[in-house]
Amino acid sequence: MNTTRRLMAWHPFERIDDVQAMTQHIGKQHAALLGVLAAGLLVRVIFLVETAGTGLQIVDEQHYYQLASSLFSGIGFAWGPDKPTSIRPPLYPGFLALVWTVIGEKSLIAVRGVQIVISLVNVVLLYQLGRRIFSQRVALVAATIFCFYPSIVAFNFLLLSEVLFTCLLTAFLLLAVRLIQTNKGWMALGAGLTLGLAALTRSIVWPLPLVLCPLAFLTLSGSKATRLKLSAVLLLGYLMIVAPWAVRNTNLQGVFTVVNSMGGITLLMGNYEHTPMDRAWDPMTLHGEASIYALMKKEHPESIHWTEGQKEQWAKQQAVAFMVQNPGLTLHRSLIKFASFWGLERTVPAGFQAGLYHPPAWFAMAVTFLVPIVYAWVMILACFGLFWGLPEERRAHWLMILLIAVVSGLHSLVFGHSRYHLPLMPLLILYAASALVQHPWHRFREGLVKAAGPVFACLVLFVAWGREVFVVEADRIRGLLQSLMG
Repeated sequence: MNTTRRLMAWHPFERIDDVQAMTQHIGKQHAALLGVLAAGLLVRVIFLVETAGTGLQIVDEQHYYQLASSLFSGIGFAWGPDKPTSIRPPLYPGFLALVWTVIGEKSLIAVRGVQIVISLVNVVLLYQLGRRIFSQRVALVAATIFCFYPSIVAFNFLLLSEVLFTCLLTAFLLLAVRLIQTNKGWMALGAGLTLGLAALTRSIVWPLPLVLCPLAFLTLSGSKATRLKLSAVLLLGYLMIVAPWAVRNTNLQGVFTVVNSMGGITLLMGNYEHTPMDRAWDPMTLHGEASIYALMKKEHPESIHWTEGQKEQWAKQQAVAFMVQNPGLTLHRSLIKFASFWGLERTVPAGFQAGLYHPPAWFAMAVTFLVPIVYAWVMILACFGLFWGLPEERRAHWLMILLIAVVSGLHSLVFGHSRYHLPLMPLLILYAASALVQHPWHRFREGLVKAAGPVFACLVLFVAWGREVFVVEADRIRGLLQSLMG
C-alpha cells in the first residue's frame, strides 16, 4: 500500500512542471539582474560625463598617476628615471598603465570608464556569490544594493585602488567558496592567484595565507592527503603572483620586502608617542619636529642613505617596541582606530568641505546626507544578518568572518580610516540582504537574551558613530553643513 502511494505521488509531468517553473523563476531573476546592471551603467555614465573635468585631488591619486606614468613611458615602477621604488603596491598603477597603453594616451576618463566596467563585474560576482551561499533572492537584493551603494558609485571616478581591490576580493571569495563546495584543484589555484592579485593591489591582505591555508587544511572535506594538496595548490597560486614581486623588492631594498615598503611607516604613524588619539592617519605625523622622519634622522643620521625598505624595517621595529612597552595605550588606540575603521563614510563629503569638488549645492547636500544614512542602514541590517541570517554553508560564513576580522584587525593596529572598510562592504551587504529577505528581527519574540548579539553589535556602532559625530568630527561636520547651507 505504501509503495502504491509513493508511486502515485511520483508524477513525471509534475516534476517537469516544477523544473520549468524553477527555470522560469531563475530566468526572471537573471533578467532582473540585467535590469539592475543597465540602470547601474546609466547612472555611472551620467556621472562619468559630469566628472569629465575633475582632476586628481587626493594625494594617493597623484602618487598612483605618477607611478603609472613611469610605467607607461617605459621607465618602470619608479618615481622617475633612475628612481625605482617599492613604496606602493604595483597592481593598480600597472592597471592604469595598461589602460593607457591600450588606448595610446594617458586619459582619466578612460580609466574611469574601465573602473565602471569592473564595478559592474563586481555586481555580477556578488550575485553569483550570494546565489551559492544564500539564495537567488538574497543574491539579487545584495547585487542591487551594491550596484547603487553611494560610496561604491563615487569611487568609480577616483584614481584609487578601491574599485579594483574590491572586485578582486569578491572574486577570491567566490572561488574560495567554490573550492569549499567542489574540492577541485583548479578552484584552489584560482583562489590563490586571485588572492595574490588582491595582495598586489592592497598589501593589507598579503599575510592572509598564513591563516587561510591552515584553515583550508582543517575545514575542507576529503582525506588528509586531499586537503593538504588543495591547501598547497592554494598557496602555490598565491606565491606565483606575489613571489616575483617580493624578490624584486627585496633585491631593490636590500631587506626582505614583500609587497611594498610603506607598511612599517604606516604602522609607526599609528603607534608612537605623537600619534593623534582620534585621527591616527593625520599626515602631520609625517612632518615637523615630532614626525617619524625627524625621529629617524635624530637616531640615525645615516638614514638619509637608507633605502625605503631599510627605513620601513626601522619604523616597524620602533612601532612594535612602542606597542610592547605601552600595552594599555596601544589597546586604547586600537579600540579607537577600530571605531574609526567602521566609522561613517566620509571621503566624498570631506572632499566637498575641503573644496576639492564643486557639484551643485543641492547635490552636495543630498550626497552628504545620503552616504552616511545608507551606510548606517546597511550596517544595522548586517548586524542582524551576521547573527540571524547565516548561510547554510557555515564554512563560507566563517571564511567571510575571517576576511572581515583580518582586514579590520590589521587596520585597527595601523590607522583605521573609514575609507578602508569599503572593500568589505560586499560581504556586509550580503548579510544585510539576507536580513531583508529573511526578516530575522521576528526572533525578538524569543527574548532579549537571544537578541544580545545583534543588539550589542548595533549599540557598539551607535556609540562609535555618536562619538564621531558629536565629539571627534563635530567642528568639521558643523563647518560642512554651514558651507552647504551658505
